[in-house]
Amino acid sequence: MKIMDRDGRLFGKISIVDVIVLLVVAVMVAAVYVKTHKPQTGSNVGTTTVVYQMELENQPEYMLDAIQVGDQMFDKERSTGGSLGTITDIQVSGGTYEGKLNDGTVAMLPAEDCYNILLTIEGEALIEGNGSVMLNRIYSLGVNSNRNFNTQYANFVGTIVDLQIPGGDQ
Repeated sequence: MKIMDRDGRLFGKISIVDVIVLLVVAVMVAAVYVKTHKPQTGSNVGTTTVVYQMELENQPEYMLDAIQVGDQMFDKERSTGGSLGTITDIQVSGGTYEGKLNDGTVAMLPAEDCYNILLTIEGEALIEGNGSVMLNRIYSLGVNSNRNFNTQYANFVGTIVDLQIPGGDQ
């Protein structure tokens, strides 16, 4: 008895094309099983709640309505990281600018129709061994850093002026 006959059947019973199709299906089933049942290799590292304050200097009046308590903070350039926190408090003061006076001295003068806004934001961060704070595990956050931020209705440059880790050393 021949292994393959002239019609391309193995042992005269099953076509070689059928065998190839069955092998492809078996490989696909095995791949799906391995993909869904393999153990996770990543470690579970807990995040910590951090509270940071961001100052927005000399913002126009419409920004007072565009930024609300409860808004989520994002960075447009790093959209894969998700929210950088939730605004929990907003403090508003008159805007100022550095101006030269007639006597040649420089002083901070009130800016017309501009406001300084201090946002208090609460977010989840990973605190690394060297003390650096990583919001959403990817976004490095430090005091005095200027970044472009946005909420649902506002885009602005903010300066981080304070960073606190409740229950931590800082």
